Amino acid sequence: MTDIGRRVFELRTARGLTQRQLAEPRYTAAYVSSVEAGRRTPSTDALIHFAQRLGVSRQRLVTGQEDAAAVLLVRALAEADLAALSDVEGARSAYAALASEPAVAAGAHEGLGRLNLGAGDVGAALAHFAAAEEAGAGRPAHLRIGAVAGRAACVRAQGDVRYAAYLLSRAVEELHASGLPDPAALLALHADLAVCNAEAGEWAAAARSAQAALAFAGPEDPVAAARGHLAVAGTLLAGGDEPGAETALARAFDAIGAARLAPALARCRWLRGRAQDDPGAAEADLAAAHRALPGDGAVVADLALVRRALRRGPEAALLLAESTVDGPAVAHARARLALDDGDATGAERHLRAAVDGYRAAADGRELATVVLALADLLDAGGRAEEAADLLHAGLRDVEQISAARAPATTGTAPAPHR
Repeated sequence: MTDIGRRVFELRTARGLTQRQLAEPRYTAAYVSSVEAGRRTPSTDALIHFAQRLGVSRQRLVTGQEDAAAVLLVRALAEADLAALSDVEGARSAYAALASEPAVAAGAHEGLGRLNLGAGDVGAALAHFAAAEEAGAGRPAHLRIGAVAGRAACVRAQGDVRYAAYLLSRAVEELHASGLPDPAALLALHADLAVCNAEAGEWAAAARSAQAALAFAGPEDPVAAARGHLAVAGTLLAGGDEPGAETALARAFDAIGAARLAPALARCRWLRGRAQDDPGAAEADLAAAHRALPGDGAVVADLALVRRALRRGPEAALLLAESTVDGPAVAHARARLALDDGDATGAERHLRAAVDGYRAAADGRELATVVLALADLLDAGGRAEEAADLLHAGLRDVEQISAARAPATTGTAPAPHR
């Protein structure tokens, strides 16, 4: 038996329950038998169901600790996670105090890893995520996702976005292979994977990951939901209802995770929106992304262009005029609207700004697009020789960018990041 399976068996037999009585109405006796024998690892939902039927907390099944002490530690971790959204130093102190508690050490190290990564200390972040993996060894796969996602975020911060995507994809496969497709875990993995694929220029894969993430997205205001679940947990714990408090805390952690993922989910809406065939659906996604990411030039530009496609040119022009965001994507969008108005001089000015911006950003694909657009504009204005020079220079720039970005290794999986 695994530790969890042994505890389920001991508690069930102590209470005089059959496997069928423990399982119903959501599971089968065969499922309980496989858990007790160690052949299956129960999901979060199954753990909560068993805990409620057995009159203990989920944490009691996972760690074996006494109910009240374990729930208090889990509640402290949830409060630290919530504090980390706005009070970094307070959360850091709370995590450090919890890192020595075996029941919550993995979560505390994950929190410290996220804080260090946010502060730019990738080395310290990697050390904490490694400690989280060590502390969580043996736990079900869906409970170890935070450490894996954290390590992938560190790899991405160090510039190896393809290996980061590989780590996330492998984690998704492990969840499905182990029979633990936990929605909260898949939400986190697919949201991060969408961002990685976009940074790697794999736009179709990014859109698929974004769609998968948004399918699991939770409440509109996850912070308020998390606070509500924590309040419920406190009330139930004070009344001696540890299993009920444990259930409320599990929901609080899901809501906190959704709040932490809000920026990534906004980028998922952008990625899904730019891949939509229906301009109306695209505008809905892009408008939501713009509300969450008003300072993102690519989002502003794509929203303006989809409104242009919907024949709402004045709205698109107003959006670009009111935006304080600069960048090559915005410049390109302004050029297209200028051409609609017959303003060739303005279009040329904006296209040249876009060329400079994409060259500086080393974005070969978009650079090629705007170079071709500018060359067409010059040629249409009787400046064929200037257009040819621009194309030659642009081709050279794109080739240099492609050579710099070419992977150093080949194979079915990226080389491990060092």
